[in-house]
Amino acid sequence: MASTALLKRTRILAPALLLTLAAALVASILMAPPRTPPALLGAAGNLDGGVARINGVIPLEADGWAPPTAPAVLASPPGAELHRVRILLELTAMEQDGLRFDPSHYAVSSLGGGKWEPVWFSPAPATARQGESISATLVYELPDRAIDLALELPGGPGLSLGAGHHRGGT
Repeated sequence: MASTALLKRTRILAPALLLTLAAALVASILMAPPRTPPALLGAAGNLDGGVARINGVIPLEADGWAPPTAPAVLASPPGAELHRVRILLELTAMEQDGLRFDPSHYAVSSLGGGKWEPVWFSPAPATARQGESISATLVYELPDRAIDLALELPGGPGLSLGAGHHRGGT
């Protein structure tokens, strides 16, 4: 008699537990904050103090570019499944207080949550007055097949990197 009661309880408990887990998963997806889509590659995006635009996303192996003074991190090849990408970024100060460029505030992120900091950059942190522009070069080591990569902007939605920098071209 006790075994049939235990069997009945198990038949009810297992589906109830699975239903609770499924409901928790759906609730977490629905309650997640919406992701602000990045500006398309080539379009300008707002950031604190002005606007930014990507003028190029170029794999280093595509053109053989090297910085004037190569740091040790660029002397060795990138890790497995990674490739180095040079991002040509143009920042224009639109507000009266100008625009502050600090390369440490420009990370690349992916839809899946990965985040990569620049391994090399030029110029050093700088400030542009209203109407002035800063042309920056940022080098990142990025996964070769990452999905939906975007350059994060301080105070803005980010700029899409597109898919043309992947070694496979897709």
